[in-house]
Amino acid sequence: MIKTRIPPLSLAVCLALLLTSCSAWDPSGQEGPEAADVIELTFWDENPGESRTPYYEELFRRFEAAHPGIRVNYVGVPVSFNKQQYDVAIAANTMPDLAAVNAEWIADFAAKDALLPLDDYYAAWPGREEIPQSFIDYNRGLVPDEKLYQLPNTLYFDVLWYRADWFREAGVGAPERWDGFFERIRQLNRPELGQYGYSLRGGAGSITQLTSMLYAYSGQSAYFREDGTCTINDPRHLEFLKRYIGLYGQYTKNSDILNGYKEMVSAFDSGTAALISHNFGSYHDHMASLGGDRVGAALLPRAKDGSRVMVTVANGYSIFRSAKHPDAAWNLLQFLMSEESQTYWNAHVGQIPTNRRSLESGAFREPALIREALAALEDPKTVRLHMPYDLPNYAKAVKQQIEPNFQKVLTGELAPELFLDDWAALMERTYAQYHHEE
Repeated sequence: MIKTRIPPLSLAVCLALLLTSCSAWDPSGQEGPEAADVIELTFWDENPGESRTPYYEELFRRFEAAHPGIRVNYVGVPVSFNKQQYDVAIAANTMPDLAAVNAEWIADFAAKDALLPLDDYYAAWPGREEIPQSFIDYNRGLVPDEKLYQLPNTLYFDVLWYRADWFREAGVGAPERWDGFFERIRQLNRPELGQYGYSLRGGAGSITQLTSMLYAYSGQSAYFREDGTCTINDPRHLEFLKRYIGLYGQYTKNSDILNGYKEMVSAFDSGTAALISHNFGSYHDHMASLGGDRVGAALLPRAKDGSRVMVTVANGYSIFRSAKHPDAAWNLLQFLMSEESQTYWNAHVGQIPTNRRSLESGAFREPALIREALAALEDPKTVRLHMPYDLPNYAKAVKQQIEPNFQKVLTGELAPELFLDDWAALMERTYAQYHHEE
């Protein structure tokens, strides 16, 4: 029997529950004596919602049917403070058995000794041949000890979602160059009708989106130069940033400064924005709200020199070191990594599987956008930007300093030049500290 629980939507409440051991919600997942022959596992989902939770619940039903001695307790951690809640659980030693873990968190959690190395399990797993070695090598490269702390099950990157019906009415197509991107936003902007040309992400997650767009615009192929200096303040990035923030308030709603991904997706699906930038994960939201005839999608435009730089993210699953039943947790993890599970999950949430056999199935070769995306990824000329997720303080720096500073840029409190220079300096200090400690 799957137990599903969604914690309260307030970080303060969650903190109070953790610190006072309130019985309303126990992050450990232990809710009383269990039968001696039944193992209970607690799984945390870092991004619950209608477009994801039902599919996890179905996967766990399938798993429990095949493993009657194991029960899965699903806990959805609200995306607005998921990292903070994981951090609190680690500090209080109330981690779940296993969880969905973002790639940018791996280095931080490993540095805190919170994750269980998966190397021995992985080496003995027959299904390892179905996962491209490049994913495994990348994850091992995120930590100094080069151990495997996460197995990736889903790949995604940002694309442009646009209102195909509005574009047809205006007699324009999807933008193929960045000049076209800005021109389409101006053309489709009708604030008097409550319709804006664009909805930007000014709140949680804004920097991931902005980074993808900066490097796609510039064609800059590396986040750090060989001497450890950061390329984020490249002059071409400043050029883009000035054009981008110029959209705010005139071609977007003023409330966009607070947008996380859900608010941004809602603006598009409700008909208040003609265009947004988001990953494949919102595909089914768009289809359910608007239907396929009214939704179009395209890769981010190439740089001026014709190069294509993409920021790809492969999220997946980790087992926490405190897990009482690590073998059972591994059984669940390998089940989630299987061809059948990856096909079911990724096809429903609109993302790309990491399992080779799953990827080769018709479910991921039929949609035009997926075909175009895979062709871009397989193109030897495409550069996949190596993000600095190996820096343990990267996620913290983004959340506590860079995201708030971006909001200051939008309101005019901080000059875009200073924003990029400060961002670069922060990354360079973090880079130098990390490599000094290696």
